[in-house]
Amino acid sequence: MATFSQTNIKCKNVETVLAELKKYLPTGREIWLDTRKEWFYNLPHDENLSEEKNITLVISKNLSKDWVEVEFDFQGNLYLYDEILRRISKNLETDILLAYYQSTSGDGRLAKFKNGQLELSFYEKSFYYKFHSDDSPPIDRLYLADNFGVMNSNIEMIKNAKVGEDSGLIEYDLINEFYKSGGWVPDLHGDFSNEDYLHVEQLK
Repeated sequence: MATFSQTNIKCKNVETVLAELKKYLPTGREIWLDTRKEWFYNLPHDENLSEEKNITLVISKNLSKDWVEVEFDFQGNLYLYDEILRRISKNLETDILLAYYQSTSGDGRLAKFKNGQLELSFYEKSFYYKFHSDDSPPIDRLYLADNFGVMNSNIEMIKNAKVGEDSGLIEYDLINEFYKSGGWVPDLHGDFSNEDYLHVEQLK
């Protein structure tokens, strides 16, 4: 299952973002790597001999001069992180753009936080149910579960989406449009071989 998770925090300093995350999440080890390894602390391997299976946060600043990228492992609970991101946006008096998408199931979410307020939440959720009592076909649908703030969005595609109706708008092009509509600009065009990623252990 291919999963995309990138939260952009408008801030020029990785350490500032890390300090904010540590206020709300229990963390352990940290290591800088030149490659994203979003599974680094999730299982034992040659570079991580610990038997503990924790969560990996990946923090970087490889795409934009004014934004820090954070890759969360939401563990199936996106809204658990809403309060954390809302508080960080308030503490830093800044904007945060969250995008999450599972290409296999279609589940996806776009959210925008600004100065401590949730301004947009667009959430598409998959639902599957198989009746065991008869030969009826299973219910298998992707529907819109949340469209808070869409009327104020400048993305026309999501303005008319109705909660409860079948949907399927979130994909990579829409995610990029969402980022750009929030002011995010991918203006770092350096050598990809020099990219750095801070891998932070999030304790369970």
